[in-house]
Amino acid sequence: MDGTNADNEKVEQLTDIFTDLTGESSTTERQHEDRWASVSADNSDVDAEETILSIIQEMIDEYGIQTSLDEDELVTLVEQYHAGKSDTEIARALGSSSRDKTVARARISLHLFQETDFDAPFELSRLRELFDQDTSTGEIADTLSASKSTVRAYARVLAAETEAERASHEYQSRFKQILTDTETGSDDTDQFSETVSPTAYASGLEDAVGSS
Repeated sequence: MDGTNADNEKVEQLTDIFTDLTGESSTTERQHEDRWASVSADNSDVDAEETILSIIQEMIDEYGIQTSLDEDELVTLVEQYHAGKSDTEIARALGSSSRDKTVARARISLHLFQETDFDAPFELSRLRELFDQDTSTGEIADTLSASKSTVRAYARVLAAETEAERASHEYQSRFKQILTDTETGSDDTDQFSETVSPTAYASGLEDAVGSS
């Protein structure tokens, strides 16, 4: 099996685990350099919220994102996230702090990560090993002494991080750029390093798609 086929198989293992929670999930092998490179300098003349919404709509089309948050709420989520707000604070801004879990799921689906997203009650490397062995969700839960819902939750994080990696973190960078340009009127020269979770790299989540 060549490297590409191995990557595809492991991504499918991740997405299969949480499909029953999200209803639909998709990943892509297509890299987005051309589309990212085509982002025009004219963005500074476009309303920031409209630009953020257009990016969100691209992601919904690309990944089949499903959430109870409407488009305006998703735009607010992106803006509040980049303002350093927690999920509870964002939920409160949307009307109810009890929506924090809904916010967290939507945020992760938009490839916007917090360090705590990777703070699992078990080793994520072990979770990856079990995925690689085609272990069922129930067996994984038993092995890791965790609930099925917990396994699915971290599978969602792993799969979203895999999507972000495969898209070269395009969407994170685009969100960051439009908000940075709006606030400072200047280009962000270090978008990539600031938008990618250091915890994600420290835990080696790129291994979720295997190595060739």
